[in-house]
Amino acid sequence: MALWLARDVHAAAIDEDIVFLDVAADAYLCLVQASLLVALDDGGAVSPRDETSAQTLIEAGLVTHTPRLAVRAIPPKPTLDLRGAARRPRPREIAAGLLASGAAARDFRRLDFARILERARRGRQPGATSHDAAHHEAVLDAAAVFAVLRPWSPVGGACLKRSYQLLGYLRRLGLDADWVIGVRTWPFMAHCWLQSGPVALDDDVERLIAYTPILAV
Repeated sequence: MALWLARDVHAAAIDEDIVFLDVAADAYLCLVQASLLVALDDGGAVSPRDETSAQTLIEAGLVTHTPRLAVRAIPPKPTLDLRGAARRPRPREIAAGLLASGAAARDFRRLDFARILERARRGRQPGATSHDAAHHEAVLDAAAVFAVLRPWSPVGGACLKRSYQLLGYLRRLGLDADWVIGVRTWPFMAHCWLQSGPVALDDDVERLIAYTPILAV
């Protein structure tokens, strides 16, 4: 039976379990030992090993018979921490930080999780890629400067809001990065971070080792 993840549903296999993220519902679901009954394939394809498993996933709204649209590929997990800033913030960077802080505070008051992600997708910088060495180095430099500015920002709290703020700051400077959401089990936790190539921009690699990416923007 040919099945695909439903629109706005993402999944990651972690050992014998499978975690589903339903973006529209802003909800996670962990199916214990589901990888023994269901295989996740490339491009969002799902291969249940029996009819009962297939019907359960369909009734839960997690899969559909309709092939899904292409989604952004998840980059390899970062292996390097961001270096410290080598200079002071410039006026343009201070302005970008203030604007990003205000935008993040506004968006998280007005928008739900799905619309936050959609806004982030639409804002991707054309041609900006971590495979471009010059762009990658510019991102690292700007992110390091932002780390100096962050203690003065009124935006704090959850990692989702902090990483969204950094993403907005980078884009105001004509730069971009991968925004990744990851999950872990036992205990279950969700986390997110920004990365450029192998470098984690707003978290420590040692912390991120515990998380399996489930979605990238």
